[in-house]
Amino acid sequence: MEAMKPEQLREALHGICIISITPFKANGEFDYDGYARNLNYLLAHGLNKTNSTIVVGGSTGECGAMSVAERKAVFDCAFDVLGDRLPIIAGCNSTNVWESIELAQYAESKGAAGAMALSPYYYPAKDEECIYQFYKTLATHTGLGILLYNNFEVMQIDCPISVLRRLKDEFPNIVGMKECTPAFFKMTRVVQEIGDKVSVVNGHGEFLEPYAALAGTAGFISSMSNFAPDKAVAIWEARSSGDYKKAKEIRDTLVPYMDLAVRYSGMGGEYKVISLLKYITDLVGSCGGYPRTPCVPLNESEKAEVREVLKKLDL
Repeated sequence: MEAMKPEQLREALHGICIISITPFKANGEFDYDGYARNLNYLLAHGLNKTNSTIVVGGSTGECGAMSVAERKAVFDCAFDVLGDRLPIIAGCNSTNVWESIELAQYAESKGAAGAMALSPYYYPAKDEECIYQFYKTLATHTGLGILLYNNFEVMQIDCPISVLRRLKDEFPNIVGMKECTPAFFKMTRVVQEIGDKVSVVNGHGEFLEPYAALAGTAGFISSMSNFAPDKAVAIWEARSSGDYKKAKEIRDTLVPYMDLAVRYSGMGGEYKVISLLKYITDLVGSCGGYPRTPCVPLNESEKAEVREVLKKLDL
């Protein structure tokens, strides 16, 4: 399968960007069959190459808990199962740019749609030059379109617009941005400043829909597609047709889950939310699987709470 050209990725990001989880077995091994079931579930519920892309092996996919070889195995499963039915964006997050490059080049050889990468986060970059040099090195070592990933929670810096302008102007394969800024006004400014060449995607997903559509974002990420793909599709269809009232009404049916996710995040951070996401994905008949250490499964009382929330979601 031939890799997607950067300009094609830019267009493909006008839609839902599915943030895929990675199922593991109880012993910690990657569950190939479980992941295949998960991916087929997405296809069976309205997600396709006309309305979606999918990020495989990203942070919600627990990339930080896997070796490079394991991450490549996750890519392999996605390519085996999906083929060209969904454009696959390889999660290439790493504090080591050469590891990011290795993953991007591997994905390119498999026919990926693009590569997503977070700038250095072990020693968070306090100078924009650190961010710039990371992406410059990555962009010059792969022909894939690159999806920049701005995540203040992890990086402890909100990627400055000044560095985004430089990257946009100098590297034509930087064509997308997953914008998770904590400041909504900054998201609107990013769209205004780089949106002519870069598809800016609402990185907060359904939480900020359809408000982010009014900011001019090209699309939205969706971790909730793992358990509610039909609703993500319905939100996108309403959003893309300009029916923001309908989009909000559909989005609001997911508020019981969002409330729980916000509370769990406050209790245990992103690890807790990953466990929540995996468990509810199991409950709807797909495969979330076990989380991998250091992420721990939900306890029995938490699982009971999730089951009650599921009843309210009208899935």
